[in-house]
Amino acid sequence: MNFIQFVEQVPNVTIAKRIATAYVADYRRLEFDEVKACLIKTAQQYTSHENIAARLEELKLDSNRAVRIIAPILLRDYLLNQDDFISTCKETDSAILNYEKSVIDESNNFDITKLSKDLALFKHMLDTAWSLNDDISVDEKNLLESLRQYLSISIQEQQLLEAQSGRFPNVGNVLHTFDDIDVARKALQSAGLLACIKNADGALCDMIPDDVAAGIRQYYGIEIRNYGYEKLVDYVVKKAKKQYLIDIITKAGKYYKRANFDISATSTISELKDIILKSIQPSNLLGGFSTNDGMNVEDLSAWCAELGINVSGTKKVLIERILAHYDSMRRIEVKTEDSREKLVAVYDELARRDLKFLRTNNIIEKDLQCEHYFEDATNYIFEAMLMNKPLTLTGTDHPDGKLSFKDKYIMWDNKSKEKPVNLKDHIQQFDRYIKTSDKDVVVFMVIAPDFTPQSVQECVDYSLNNDTQILLITAAELKAVAEAWSKSHQGEIFNLGYFKQNGRFDIKLLNL
Repeated sequence: MNFIQFVEQVPNVTIAKRIATAYVADYRRLEFDEVKACLIKTAQQYTSHENIAARLEELKLDSNRAVRIIAPILLRDYLLNQDDFISTCKETDSAILNYEKSVIDESNNFDITKLSKDLALFKHMLDTAWSLNDDISVDEKNLLESLRQYLSISIQEQQLLEAQSGRFPNVGNVLHTFDDIDVARKALQSAGLLACIKNADGALCDMIPDDVAAGIRQYYGIEIRNYGYEKLVDYVVKKAKKQYLIDIITKAGKYYKRANFDISATSTISELKDIILKSIQPSNLLGGFSTNDGMNVEDLSAWCAELGINVSGTKKVLIERILAHYDSMRRIEVKTEDSREKLVAVYDELARRDLKFLRTNNIIEKDLQCEHYFEDATNYIFEAMLMNKPLTLTGTDHPDGKLSFKDKYIMWDNKSKEKPVNLKDHIQQFDRYIKTSDKDVVVFMVIAPDFTPQSVQECVDYSLNNDTQILLITAAELKAVAEAWSKSHQGEIFNLGYFKQNGRFDIKLLNL
């Protein structure tokens, strides 16, 4: 849908006037049909690549930091990767919050001791900018942006560094609210960069007209959508030798002024693919960084033949055709069974170690599997049902799970027992996990079939002398919360703050 087609479907006068803000004079006094006529008359200003770049530059330095952060996530990282550049507003909101949550999670797995010289310098400048008033001004943002580009540091790397310091997306790693997202949405509409229409079900949708999307993609240097690039990389991996990937990444490090991408001959294909998808342009992957670099014309022509597209032309033309083909791919969702999902159905039995039932129903073959499957099911509950992906655990002495909560952690441990768990028997173990954590632990959750009455007093005693609360929650209670949440808030992130309870869990305190 191009810009003019959008104008013909604009849902109401409020949205029409907001979008008219960018280039239509005296729009406030106009009627709905008059506003639409003016939008069509000024369409070229909305689709001009020069104007689009100017509006994006203005938003980059917006006085509202929430707009500065959310706007590019909404456009660059989400909507430009959707089929036809459209998504319901509700799906957009969830995607933005999930993106922010993923940055926080990745930052907690990010080894700050292995920063390159350039990243270390940039981190120092970031921390210095934040040190005054615990905020970044527009002028500081402008200087940091200039330095980021000079050092060839990606926006994602900057976000990781800020999250490491507890300042992304907000101070304390607090996620943005739906109201914050709506403010950014309206700012994008007022800049003429984001449209709004209703889908067949009558739901409001965020949408970027095709001719506007072309200008935004040019500004961000986006050649193809993420889904298409993943498929393209899969093909290259299948056809090319591993050394080709290593050579391209090595040359990319020099071309993008990066010292290295931390690779070697022992790097796995998966590791190489991850670097390519995050850091190398598709045209460079295929064409290299010089005239005689990259894939040869014969291989590119054969690839075009496999795709059923024109096989003649120069190397540059063949690459453009291949990129256009993969960019046009549509994601077809296929629901596959997660092996952990069926474990949730027997979550109580796993917690109670009902080995006879588990063996009879072919859930386990060995007794030891009971504990492992209890942990797997818990991970699935947090990741797939409550939309909070557990962090990677390192070493051997650690709890069964760990989650990001703002600039702190929430930890949990599964106790699969045939009788009620007595907290006193395990408190030293849990205390060790809490005291050796690299970040404060706001809540330590103990998940078990049941608890002794004395365990509640143990929670009280522990919290009197420590800053961490101990939450005792049964497997049945956690499962009930997850099922209720996933049913009524499908795709939304569960607020882990609901687990900030000391002693026995009280589901009545949740607003489900």
